[in-house]
Amino acid sequence: MCELVYMLGYRTTSSFYSISFHKMIPVEITSKVGLVLQYKKNNNIIMAYTKREFLKIMGLGLVFMPFIGCFNSESKKEEGHSGIGAAGVNEDKGNETIDVTEADVLMLTRNDEAYEKFNQGFNKRLHFLPKYIAICKTEKGIQFAIRKAREEKLQVAVKSGGHSFEGFSSNNGGMVINLSQMKKITWLENNEVEVEPGCLLQDIQAAFFAKKRLLPAGSCGTVGIAGLTLGGGYGFFSRKYGLTCDNLLQLKMIAADGKVYDTAEDKELLWACKGGGNGNFGVVTSFRFRTHDMPPAFDSYVLKFRSMDAAKFEQTINAWFDVSEKLPQDGFAAYVLNNNTLTVLITNYNHHADFSNIILPLTSIADTVSPTLQADLPKAMKRYYGRKGPIYFKNASAGLYQGKDDILKIKDSLFNTVLQNKGIVFQINTLGGMIADAAFEQSSCYPHRHLPYLGELQAYWDNESQEAKLVAAFENIQTLFREGGVTAHYRNYPDINFKDWEASYYGDNYARLQKVKSRYDKEEMFRYPQSVRPA
Repeated sequence: MCELVYMLGYRTTSSFYSISFHKMIPVEITSKVGLVLQYKKNNNIIMAYTKREFLKIMGLGLVFMPFIGCFNSESKKEEGHSGIGAAGVNEDKGNETIDVTEADVLMLTRNDEAYEKFNQGFNKRLHFLPKYIAICKTEKGIQFAIRKAREEKLQVAVKSGGHSFEGFSSNNGGMVINLSQMKKITWLENNEVEVEPGCLLQDIQAAFFAKKRLLPAGSCGTVGIAGLTLGGGYGFFSRKYGLTCDNLLQLKMIAADGKVYDTAEDKELLWACKGGGNGNFGVVTSFRFRTHDMPPAFDSYVLKFRSMDAAKFEQTINAWFDVSEKLPQDGFAAYVLNNNTLTVLITNYNHHADFSNIILPLTSIADTVSPTLQADLPKAMKRYYGRKGPIYFKNASAGLYQGKDDILKIKDSLFNTVLQNKGIVFQINTLGGMIADAAFEQSSCYPHRHLPYLGELQAYWDNESQEAKLVAAFENIQTLFREGGVTAHYRNYPDINFKDWEASYYGDNYARLQKVKSRYDKEEMFRYPQSVRPA
């Protein structure tokens, strides 16, 4: 369940004559993000000064500090940088002048040392080369990046956590607005909290659990809160408290015109961003959530079924669906078939005396049952943080289901394809509960609340040579579901090959989302292969 060092920026060199050992010698001057001046000869650093120290030595005084900033800016421009140095850049934003420094934004190009690191996505299968990666740290930095993209007529992608299955958070030749450095968490009244978009789920859980609070979200520790929320967001606690987006009270966003918009003044934008906001309308700079009491304990059961065959597959599918239908709202179940081994995970965080009886149809036929009862929740969640990337994989929604008949109608072909292709994983997760709440449905664009099960298709490999075979098997399974009538899909598990993706992700809400797009980004600055188009 996938939801289940200060970075060095610009580096410039130029020839310069410096006082060294009381005589003039030719050396190189290297500026690292305006922090120090390093004097090098034959690639060896022979002296290093801050700008302030350099001016003092030269007898120039602080009045010349802007000159040094200009020197850095010009050097960076020669190397293909934006020209943002320690002294900053004055940017005329319409009728407003905005002062921007590296404390607001670092504009990386392919010549920069840090570019490769910030350009690395979680999925090693995908490769993109944007013209600029704007490492934004403040709203002003985002506004500067948007203005630069508008002036150069660049396509813009927005990246926070970087887990986009199809790489929709990057592009070729455009700009990526990277929000990974914006990680502030601010506690407000009534146990509400404001979170910046760069926070990962592991950051959220560490901060929230310390205050005995809970946000219903996913399980994978390196997923970003921004993408998770804007596409819906589900996990162990969603059947009790709704999707992550259902707990979103307010957000702020910078649109294509560079202006900051607050959903306190626009409820339609809030509606659109609850399930349809992934990089479609602008750059979200903060999220305000309601939180819930952290449960005191967390029970989990891991069931293993080995040497699976087609008959056992059908038996376990029947048993799993029968059990999942009886789960309380604080229960969750996942069915994970990997080659010939089935793993069933069942969790519960509000102790029920009869819970063991509810899951008996599964425990009675499992090869092994491993319970962990009354576990400490913060420690328990770390078990589900998942692998750290980057890794080779292809993941996508395998559809949302009404019940087991959606699986059983293709059971033989589905099982045989998974069995014959090591690395393919088929998973089903429980939704339902409060996710189906009518009030949540009315206040968000997430459309599939009546479908209580979510399928996920996964493929993992270690070497590029394995990709073609696994992707072919992956697409065969997708065809089975599509021909079997399964067409609704979860937006946070996208696939570039979904035919009617507008209806698959958004149901009847797509036309309404288009109107929101037209208001905030009519020229489609924020665009990727499956972004919402203007009306």
